Amino acid sequence: MPETYDPLAPEVEALRAVPFFEDLTPEDLQRLARIGEKRSYRAGEEIVRKDETGLALYVILSGTATVGTGGKVHTLGPGDFFGEMALLESTKRSATVTAADPVEAMVIEATYFRPFLIKNPSMTVTILEGVTRRLREVQDRIERIGGDT
Repeated sequence: MPETYDPLAPEVEALRAVPFFEDLTPEDLQRLARIGEKRSYRAGEEIVRKDETGLALYVILSGTATVGTGGKVHTLGPGDFFGEMALLESTKRSATVTAADPVEAMVIEATYFRPFLIKNPSMTVTILEGVTRRLREVQDRIERIGGDT
């Protein structure tokens, strides 16, 4: 096995898919992956439930899950994520997410994420820039929709 083998590589790449982590360095992503935990869910098992307090970010590593909200259902697969706002603010979940088939997910709990940010201030700035960029994108979409009426 080569010396450079990194067993966290799939998790690191999955974290890079989260918009406010995309600008982190590979080393920062590896540190972030270390505070995460891989969890498995059986087909039909609820991963999170609507209206429960959100306490973690989930990044799907394998399998698919369905998201039901507002009468609509869509599918999430490897690299997709949900619950990112729970890392910064504990609010009620807006949707139920259920494993459609066996799912393996990287879970980062807010309990560990907040102290992690305090110990890694440069990452905090990068993540805040990503959150701000994402909020701006949402605001732009809302303004475009409002302009269509």
